[in-house]
Amino acid sequence: MSSQLPGGLCSTCVHMLPVCRACGKGIQIGVATIQIEGAGVYCEDCYQTRPMCDICAGPQTDERWLLSDGRVSCAHCHATAVYTPAEAAALFEQVKAGAQGLGLTLNVPTGLALVDRLQLAEIIRQQTPENSLEDALDPEHTLGLYARRGIKRGIYVQSGLPRPLLYQIAAHEYAHAWQGENCPLLQNPLVREGFAEWLAYSLLGQQGLVQQQRNMAARTDLYGQGLRWAQQTITQSGQSGLIAACRQAS
Repeated sequence: MSSQLPGGLCSTCVHMLPVCRACGKGIQIGVATIQIEGAGVYCEDCYQTRPMCDICAGPQTDERWLLSDGRVSCAHCHATAVYTPAEAAALFEQVKAGAQGLGLTLNVPTGLALVDRLQLAEIIRQQTPENSLEDALDPEHTLGLYARRGIKRGIYVQSGLPRPLLYQIAAHEYAHAWQGENCPLLQNPLVREGFAEWLAYSLLGQQGLVQQQRNMAARTDLYGQGLRWAQQTITQSGQSGLIAACRQAS
């Protein structure tokens, strides 16, 4: 038999309520909630009163972590965050193996380096149109970048990101590295970012990261549009058709 709790809810029903990701309290039916893409559900009070996590952009939890570059991470992001080069290198090896399994191999050695937000902003500043496959980037919101510096190639990703997000970004930037070798004149943003999102989406699926895939598929910006274009191209012409589209758009 269920007991009744304050607010008229029984002890059984209260466990079925959505839970605010910041304060951990159940959100009663009829009360406004805030859904943040890639993060989760928050009560309106937390959304209005708490500072935002610099990683997931959701309201901070009671426990929080101050990173060396001034970013503040919530408990959820910190729980699986990658802070060491060894962790990042092991994850990137998984990305490379997944991409190579799809026939996307890099001929020029390209590593992954963890950097803080200030270091990434400086790398972005040094990029010029002729050595970048990315459109104008916002240092405040960019989490990763593939960069060419002379004969050197590198993928730079912010430290402290949750493991699934770091995996996604590393896969996306790996695709840009492949484009840099195989279709360096590719200019069409939809094709360029769509191909990169397709690779990230595919490798996330190999890892069983279904929620991360849903977050990608739900986007309505250039990246979401590009992913849908790439998936449609795959359906119609297969992976070879997608690669051909990248080469033809150069």
